[in-house]
Order: sequence, then C-alpha cells, then structure tokens
Amino acid sequence: MGAYTYPGVYIQELESPVHTIASVATSVTAFVGYTKSGIDNRAEHLYSFADFERTFGGFASDSELSYAVQQFFQNGGSEAYVVRVPKHGATDATAVFEGITLTALSSGTWANGNLIADVNYDSVDQTAVPTGFNLTITNLIDGTVETFSGLSLDPVRKDFAPNVVNDPDSGSQLVKVSVHSPAPTVAPARTGLTGSAITAAGILGSAAKKLPVTGTFAVVKDGATATASNPLNLQALRVGQFLSFDGDATNGVYAVSKLDSATGAVTLAPPFTGNDNPTAVGKILQPVANGNYALSLGVSSPATLAPLPLNITVFADGNTIPQSLPGVAQALARALNTTLQSKLPGSAARVTVTKSGSGSGLRVVVTLPQNPDAVITLGTPTGGLNDASALLGLGTTANVAQYSLGTAHVFGSQTASVAGGDGTGLPQTGDLIGSQSDFTGIYALEKVDLFNLLSIPDATRANPGDPASLDSNIDTNAIYSAAIALCDERRAFLLIDPPPNVNTPAAAVDWVSTQLNVQDRNAAAFFPRLRLPDPLNDFQLRTFAPSGVASGVYARTDASRGVWKAPAGIDAQLIGVQSMAYKLSDAENGSLNPLGLNCFRNFPVYGSVLWGARTTLGADARANEWKYVPVRRLALFLEESLFRGTQWVVFEPNDEPLWASIRLNVEGFLNTLFRRGAFQGKTPQEAYFVKCDSTTTTQTDIDSGVVNILVGFAPLKPAEFVVIQIQQISSQSVS
Repeated sequence: MGAYTYPGVYIQELESPVHTIASVATSVTAFVGYTKSGIDNRAEHLYSFADFERTFGGFASDSELSYAVQQFFQNGGSEAYVVRVPKHGATDATAVFEGITLTALSSGTWANGNLIADVNYDSVDQTAVPTGFNLTITNLIDGTVETFSGLSLDPVRKDFAPNVVNDPDSGSQLVKVSVHSPAPTVAPARTGLTGSAITAAGILGSAAKKLPVTGTFAVVKDGATATASNPLNLQALRVGQFLSFDGDATNGVYAVSKLDSATGAVTLAPPFTGNDNPTAVGKILQPVANGNYALSLGVSSPATLAPLPLNITVFADGNTIPQSLPGVAQALARALNTTLQSKLPGSAARVTVTKSGSGSGLRVVVTLPQNPDAVITLGTPTGGLNDASALLGLGTTANVAQYSLGTAHVFGSQTASVAGGDGTGLPQTGDLIGSQSDFTGIYALEKVDLFNLLSIPDATRANPGDPASLDSNIDTNAIYSAAIALCDERRAFLLIDPPPNVNTPAAAVDWVSTQLNVQDRNAAAFFPRLRLPDPLNDFQLRTFAPSGVASGVYARTDASRGVWKAPAGIDAQLIGVQSMAYKLSDAENGSLNPLGLNCFRNFPVYGSVLWGARTTLGADARANEWKYVPVRRLALFLEESLFRGTQWVVFEPNDEPLWASIRLNVEGFLNTLFRRGAFQGKTPQEAYFVKCDSTTTTQTDIDSGVVNILVGFAPLKPAEFVVIQIQQISSQSVS
C-alpha cells in the first residue's frame, strides 16, 4: 500500500481471483510401430499425412503403422505423435574421425554411404577457439542438408558439439554426435582439398579461353645470358584478365621480363604481377592496369639453349573469370564440374574460399556417389596448362571429400566406421514395449506433453505370408498390458485391435472373454478388422487393424460434437473402408456388444460405420460405472483440464479466500461445458457441483498442506437401444 500524501484520488490495481481453466485437446493420437525411415524411438509431432511422408518416408508394405496414420488423418484426425520402432536387431551407421563419432538417428542400411559429413573452418577464429569448426550433414537420398556453425569440442563451452547437434528441437534430424574422452584439443581435420593463402591470380588455366598470338624472334646469346630481341605486343589487356604463357618445357622458355642466370629464378617487372618463381611451364600473369603492353621473352637456362619455337601461345580468359577470389572459386568449380561430369557422371565439385594462413585459400570438395570417402587430389596437367594443385597455394592438405557413415572404409582422417544393419525382422514384443529408462518403444511417449489416444497396429500384426495368423514374435497381451499402464498414468485412452485370427463372431467372443487380458476403463476393443485399398499394390483390398480408422472417427466426433458424444452411430462413417473382414448380422452384433466389444457395421445408405461405444469394462455383467467410452473420455478430459488449470493453487495460502477462488474458477469452467451440452440436466445445479471449503479440507488437511476439491458431474450416456412401442387404437378412442 502506497503512502497517501496529497488530497485526491488514488488508483490501485487489485489482483483478479479469476484464473481461466482452458480445455485441453481430446484427440491427439499417438502411434507406435515400425516405419521405413525416420528417427528411432523419438516421438515426432505431425499435423498431416504429408508430415508423415516427409518425416518417416510414407507408406511401406511392411509398416502397419504407415497405413494407420493415413487412415487416421483421412477419417478426421488433425494431430498425432508417431514413434518409430526400428526392426529387431537393427544397428546404426557410424563414422569416427579424430575424437568424434557420428551416429545415424535412424537405424538400417539406408544410411550407409548416404549420410555424409563435411567439416570446415570458414569464419571460425581458431586462435580463440582451437577446437572450433563447422559441421554440415547431408542426406544424399533426399538432398536434406543440415549446417551447424561455430561448434567446438570443449565440454565447458555452450557451443560444445553434442549440446548443439543433439538438441531434439533445434539440432540434427539425421545424426547425433559424441565426443571421445579425453576431449580432443584441436579441431577435426577439414574435409576436401585445402590450400594455403593465394591471390586472385591463382586460377586454373583450363578455365581460361585460348587467345593465340604469333611472332618471330631473334635470340642473341652473349656469354651466360640470352635475350629475345623482338617483343610481342599484347593489345588492350584489362585488369582482371589472367594470362598463361606456353613455352618449351624442355628448353625452359617462359614469358619473363628478367632472368637471374645465377639462380635460375624469374623476376617479374611491371606492368605484370604474379608468382616470382615459376617452376613449370604455364606461368600465370595479370596486368595491374588496362592498356597495351610489350612482352619480352627469355630463357631459364642459357647454358642448354636450343632452337626456340617460333610460335608462343597466350591464354586469356576472355573476360569470363572475375577478379575476386569468390569469383575464382566459382570459375574453378565450373571447370571441375565440366571435367567430372564427362568422366564420372553424377559427381559434383564445390569450391569455397576459406581462411588459410594469413590470407585466404581455396577449398575443394568433390562428391563421388560411388566412393564418397575417396581422397581428392589434383594432378599436374600437360599441354601448357597451369598446375592445378598450385592454385590451391603452398602447403596443400588432402583429406576425404566427406566423412561417410556406414561405409566400412577408413581413409584420410576417418579412422573407423560401422555399417548400419536392417536387423532380422520387424520389431518384436520387447522392441515395441521398449525401455522406460531409455525412453524407447511406447515409453518414448513419456517425453510428449499430451496425447489422448494410443494405437499400436504392430501389436496384432499378421505373420508375413499368412494374413490370417498372428505374428509368432508378437505377444499381444504383453504389449497391451504395458500400454494400458502408460495410458492410466498419462490419462490417455488405448484402442485395441483384434488379432488377425479373430475373424469370426465365435472367435471374437472367445478372444474378448478369455484371451484379452486388458480389462480397463481407459481402453476400447474393436471387431472385425477392416479392408481398404492398398496404394502400394495397385489399390487391391488389404485387411488392416482398425485402430487407425477408429482414432480418426474419435477425432472427427470430438471436433464436430464434443468428447461427450459417443464416437459411434450413422455419423461415425468409416472413410476409405470398402468392407469388413467379416460382415456382422444384427444377431451376431447382439452377441458381442454385451461383452463390451465395439463392432463395425455396414448399412444401406449410411455405408460402413462404427457401431459401438463401450470400454473394455463395458460388459453388461460388470455393471461398471465406466461402461461407456464417452463417459470415460469426458472424465479424462475433465481431469487433464483441471490438472493443468489449477497449478496456480500450489503454495497459495490455504484458507477460505483460496477455496472461494477455486470454486469460482472450476465452476466457470464447468458452466462453459454445460452450456455446450456436455452434461445431463436442465440447470447447472443438476449438471455439476464443486465443493472446496472447510467440509472438504479439514484443519488436519491444512496442517498437512492439502486442499481438497470435490467435483461432480452428470455425464451424458449414449442411447444404445431405441425402443419404439406401437399399439393399435380404435377410432372411438381418438378425441
């Protein structure tokens, strides 16, 4: 409270007791199973089947999950999490180089030679950060490129490579990085061919056009010197042109202006600039200003002077090669690619400017699809062209063009690699359940903030080659038992598929009565399996587990009517379903519904629909209060919404003002639902109540730090049986 000093009006803002409780989502569906690609054991958030195709590769004939996800979105689903479980015994491709191991996030042979890593030091101050480097990861299959700049191998720095690359949100979606112990003290060797500092004059002669200039010379030999008496005139040279002068390699003819006979070294004089000590034919020169220049010729070794050639050829670039070093890099890349494409179709060269010594150098990286870990070298050409290796400066270093995962080759600075393997078959029971401590299998969902429905199509996977029998490597009850425990913990709802051998009403009765161990209020079971077109088999009909379709129907009903509406009836049409594995009659449906088994039916006009809304505790004999799916899912929705919406209560003073605020907010939330038709009753008093006072929270509770909130609601229960009574009346009885 502020001090009141002058007469007048003072304004004070008071904290509002209103804390709005938001409704949580009700149909975020989690799918766990095998996909043909994607990161292993990580829940990926998807909003469409297109997202699934980009993240997990789309349909695969041996991936039940891929079809289930498509059926979910097709039938009205809008948000999902997908966990990829790799094949049983699958291994990850790796590459090891200088204290670093790169491991593919997705197991299998697909990564072998298709995941490559590029290391460079561009814009990295290695004086300040000796272990600094840049890392680029490329997926050669789809062209995905990930670049991480300014990494280091120092564990105490925030740019420590594993911290950056392994971040699940902003890091790599292709690999993870581990740094060996003790951590290296220098950066990993950069890939490709790298030279020390050079100037813009360092340009491949093969990138220049030929401009012939002809003249006749009279050579005078005087003691130990020899000079050419007749100069050649080069007309209108411009700054930025690069010239290479061809001569006689045997007799050492160069385009020079002065020769030191004692050392054999060549000294250039204005107006040309260039290397001072050419060691081979093909000296590179560049004019320092525009104009016409006279060029004198000399010999490098007068003692072995032989008849000189009459024609000297001058190589000029024809104004196609820029003077800047980045332009030189582009020109060099074009020249290399022209040669590579003619010799090795599919290969590609990339040339970049990189820091080198006290200046800049050129760095060449060549991608060879057939041998990505080859060491790239540039040989000395013939025919008067420049020595390409000299263009990269002195002190050239050669390494593998890229570090390659899973190629099982060791070259350059790559010291080891392990090939990824596809395993021995589809994921088995233990793979699907996974490890709670390692967050694998279904437990990868522990890292998901919220999911409402869970589908595991592989839990009832058919035997390969025998679609009417259950895969012998699958224990359905073990998988569903672990899954329902997770659902109970996370306030989610499990959708249970019938095994492929449950294909008749009698088999369904036996399955749900004696074989299915999961009898829980947070689960629903379905029958029969559904037949839909398979886009990978010319759209021939194929039998699928129904949970993908069912989850989509649940989501569509939630969006259009609310979670309190049973996801069944003529509105619960099965989009894309052509038929059922078994067509039920009313009588057969009547034998399954009382057991709590939700059936799919086909009716004239309405087509295929979901025709049941009971939990696995919904058998008539149980008389359980959580008999109906909408009642249970409404309760889960209320629990999750209230759990998230009352976090503000924690650590507040535990007395009547707090209790009153709790009642205000919870009643406001429930009243909003009542007005939307979520509860039974004509008035709010009939529909719900909230108690939070001294009767629910005693002094003992207060002393223990507990506040008790009692919430009651009158759920809407579905009209399963519509009874129409018809009787005859006489005309006299009509008034």
